[in-house]
Amino acid sequence: MMDTYLGFPQTPFEQPVFLTIGNFDGVHRGHQMLVTDLARAAHAAGGLAGLLTFEPHPLAVLRPAVRILRLTSNEERAAALAALGLDFVIVLPFTSETAATPAADFMQQIVRRLPLRELWVGPDFALGRGREGNAARLAELGQTLGYRVRVVAPYDWQGEPVRSSRVRSLLTDEGAVEAAADLLGRPYQVWGEVALGARRGHTIGFPTANLALPEDRLVPARGVYACWAWHDAAGYPAAVNIGVRPSFDNGQPTIEAYLLDFDGDLYGETVGLSFIHRLRGEKRFADIAALIAQIGADAETTRRLLADPPTHADPPGQRPWQELVHTADWAIRVAGADPRNLFANAAAAMYALQEADPAQPVTLARAVRAEADGWADLLVAWLNRLLFSQELAGEMYTRFELFELSERGLAAVAYGYRGAPAHTSVKAVTYYDLAVEETAEGWRAQVTFDV
Repeated sequence: MMDTYLGFPQTPFEQPVFLTIGNFDGVHRGHQMLVTDLARAAHAAGGLAGLLTFEPHPLAVLRPAVRILRLTSNEERAAALAALGLDFVIVLPFTSETAATPAADFMQQIVRRLPLRELWVGPDFALGRGREGNAARLAELGQTLGYRVRVVAPYDWQGEPVRSSRVRSLLTDEGAVEAAADLLGRPYQVWGEVALGARRGHTIGFPTANLALPEDRLVPARGVYACWAWHDAAGYPAAVNIGVRPSFDNGQPTIEAYLLDFDGDLYGETVGLSFIHRLRGEKRFADIAALIAQIGADAETTRRLLADPPTHADPPGQRPWQELVHTADWAIRVAGADPRNLFANAAAAMYALQEADPAQPVTLARAVRAEADGWADLLVAWLNRLLFSQELAGEMYTRFELFELSERGLAAVAYGYRGAPAHTSVKAVTYYDLAVEETAEGWRAQVTFDV
């Protein structure tokens, strides 16, 4: 469980602290690599892994004329960091006084409040007045203040470092949501409250949810997108229009989501959108009939694109698991190249035993989060979360994407269709003979199911 502190904690930590400092907006692949390695090093040394960040964004103080558009809310960022194994986040206020603080004074404040053992930074990182506290200066200060500096190389994607600014440019300039997802390690996502719209969609047979987002949230470029729409952890295919509704006259920017398989009133509810594909740019139509035809085509394209989502599991034909001889319950031994592949393969095996049909087109998604203390406990929590949703919602899952994953937690999406096991169903995952281990060939697990 990750703790969040507004200011330095009142009760001093007893364990040594491994710390990184930054905004970490978006929690992209570079952030994920740094935090994962930081947490692994801290826990191996019996310490705590933490992030020190600022609110508001430093640029809001340093360059107030520049509008800062965020990739993640504070809550979304915290959830992603927790799943990566971080133990705590400290949020400090950023003011003009903070900006004028010399690096030496700032680091002295930290070591007075935290038993700092290591500070992890990127090669371009700097803090303090005039950005004087670069990696070399911080290492020099550490010799006096008793901490070490570890400089982490940037994470490159297609020959360029992954940065939050690069993600923002892809989304706002081009609406390149697939390229942005490559850098983020997951689809770009926004959350907002469904506001009352003009209800024109209802009059033409395509009711839409109109999302109101915070003013500082980044919205992709205008156009139409295939998305997963999220409500209460359930995902629905959605065709989403971002723009000014060029076929009407009021010119107000909107985010309108047509949920393909949803029947209900979402007004006042919180809904999320995961942007998967950009279908087209904005277009003005000569008449309502042409608009209706295009919306219908967009909906069908969305359904087709989302029917075959990616998965971290091996293809069904490879069958990276074997059923073990067992007197009563089902037991399997499953393999994976890494923990992400292992967890996806274990889920795929559990549904193969229940005769889920991987050839069925995907029509729904289910967001899953789990926390635990260690890989074995987390595997049980992951599989039991899936079984709970299966039973509660009448869903069968065939594809599994794990976005954030550490031995402390995970954030994932399971894709599938409405249905139930044809014969025997798994009731729960047990701890009997449970094992998860890394071997020379990869990762292995043994799991027993109660049927």
